[in-house]
Amino acid sequence: MLTRLCIENKGSAFGLKVFWECFQLISTFDFVKIQHMNYKFKLLILLIISSLNITFVLAQHQNSFVGIRFGNAYPLGQFASKEFETGAYALNGRSFGGEAAWFINPRVGFGIDVSVNSIGYDAMSYAIDLKDHTPEYLSPVEMLSGHYNIATYMGGAYYKLNILPKLNSTFKLMGGILVASTPDQFFGCEIYMQGKTYWWKTSAQDSKFSFLTGVSVEYNVFEHVSVLIQGDFAYSEVAFTYLTTSGSENYTNHFKIPIIRLQPGINITF
Repeated sequence: MLTRLCIENKGSAFGLKVFWECFQLISTFDFVKIQHMNYKFKLLILLIISSLNITFVLAQHQNSFVGIRFGNAYPLGQFASKEFETGAYALNGRSFGGEAAWFINPRVGFGIDVSVNSIGYDAMSYAIDLKDHTPEYLSPVEMLSGHYNIATYMGGAYYKLNILPKLNSTFKLMGGILVASTPDQFFGCEIYMQGKTYWWKTSAQDSKFSFLTGVSVEYNVFEHVSVLIQGDFAYSEVAFTYLTTSGSENYTNHFKIPIIRLQPGINITF
């Protein structure tokens, strides 16, 4: 649908409408039911392709671009805390994403930012704390854990500042949706009056409003190709609800999720 609209219509007002329809397309997904990263990658590819179509038709300034990012994600605050009652035990992880922006003048533009992030879980620290806080556990807790999976889908404004003829910096302020899922985990322990016991803790998911701000420094290596280093900060508050084997609600963990992403990347400008 977006490709057809791009072919049949042109102009700055339409450009804003297309980006808004991109954002509406994202919001129609039931993110809570997304349990595997391949769905998020498919959505990422869809958005990048749509952004390419938009940019080819509508770009009127050399600052308009599409690009990819790849780097590290660093959890902060409560999300990285190892407090047994309140912390999420998150470790540093990996991040991959794509961006596309259309500039309505040489300095101001509007665009989208999509990322997928795999955040580690400190299973060793949690297993030790779980044993220390549970008197009926007679042996050390054996634990296997996956990763936190976090995806962000953002739209917002860009501002570009020229530093040197081939060097510039771009600032952005965005809002959108953060989708997060906890890792699947497997436990084993010698429990008083029960003997050796094994159990699963299945993943919980949530999606909430999020904001993102970031800055990049970009160098033009060729006429339409730039390399850059980018730093982003994203924040959201989520509630992970865990269910019993019968499907009823068991308990809910509330977490504040601040994440810093540091990513090199490549932009193609038009």
